Amino acid sequence: MFFSIRPIVAAADAGASMTEMAVSHVLPHALHSEPLFSLRVGAETTNVPTLGIVNGEYHFFITNHLLMTFVTAVVVVLTFLYVAMRIRVSGQGLDAYRTKGPLGQLFETMLTFIREEVVRPNLHGLTDKYIGYVWTVFFFVLFANVLGLLPIGYFLQAITRNPAYSHIGGTATGNLSLNVMLAIGSFVAIIYIGIREIGAKAFFAHFNPIGWDDPKMLLIGIPLYFLEWMGLVIKCIVLAMRLFGTMMAGHLVIAAFVLLIFSAAKVSPTLGFGVEGAVVIGGIALTLLELFICFLQAFIFTFLTVLFISTAVSHHGDHDHEHDSHRDPFDDGNQMELDKLMSPQRLSPAVAKH
Repeated sequence: MFFSIRPIVAAADAGASMTEMAVSHVLPHALHSEPLFSLRVGAETTNVPTLGIVNGEYHFFITNHLLMTFVTAVVVVLTFLYVAMRIRVSGQGLDAYRTKGPLGQLFETMLTFIREEVVRPNLHGLTDKYIGYVWTVFFFVLFANVLGLLPIGYFLQAITRNPAYSHIGGTATGNLSLNVMLAIGSFVAIIYIGIREIGAKAFFAHFNPIGWDDPKMLLIGIPLYFLEWMGLVIKCIVLAMRLFGTMMAGHLVIAAFVLLIFSAAKVSPTLGFGVEGAVVIGGIALTLLELFICFLQAFIFTFLTVLFISTAVSHHGDHDHEHDSHRDPFDDGNQMELDKLMSPQRLSPAVAKH
């Protein structure tokens, strides 16, 4: 809590308004003074500061959110390189198939939950084909959310006594630019998987459920076709906006909560100290709530992405159900349940203790 208050105190001393103090720490901040490159994008009168456009020139800076995006990607890769080594089959006998270490078992449980409880009920036989993409989306969003809770910049500031480090860190998913790219990835995945699995003709045809055969229905079919496409685009936009709004709101609520101390201190120093104790306890509770929201928003983003993909390949799913009797009983999906019955401890590390 002390590290979170310090930049707010500095802003208050500089005469910043309460709103500016609350909003400042969730906005992207450049980590260097000079742009890496500039690009002319309009007339000299064009100014869009939120996009880095000043006097008609776009200035590219490495911001704290961009840095945290890179850090998140590196942490995800390193984490699952380690987890892969712990899950990898090695040795002899049944112990060769046991995941080593509590961290490996934790992530294996999470991976299994996403595959069996989120993806398989929607994608059915296509689960193992596209599970890699779904896992990547879930854990990237999750790690970005959780890393944003760490006061990295304030720790560096406390160690170096340099306030310039205070803006290092932050929640990458609190930046709309990253969330838009994640939503575009989901949009591309929906179209790509849909065309790949049911064919381009069937994929584009399902946007007009009344068909194109009856000329009398074209007055309804053509507007409906464009509305269906707009619906898909809006769904992906909502994916980005929901994640952005939720992650930013969490930090704003905590910041506003901390600012109650200074509002009370202006009335009376004694009242300020009294409010501080309540704010510390409330801040801990809100941080734990935000940790839960980090997991919840990663799950929601992933679940909705899978749901939209399943809608695009619904014809393929119907085709699969018609051939259930021809499925191999020893494939990964069907064999898994048999493994759980024969060796329940493989279901979860917790089961092994009983």
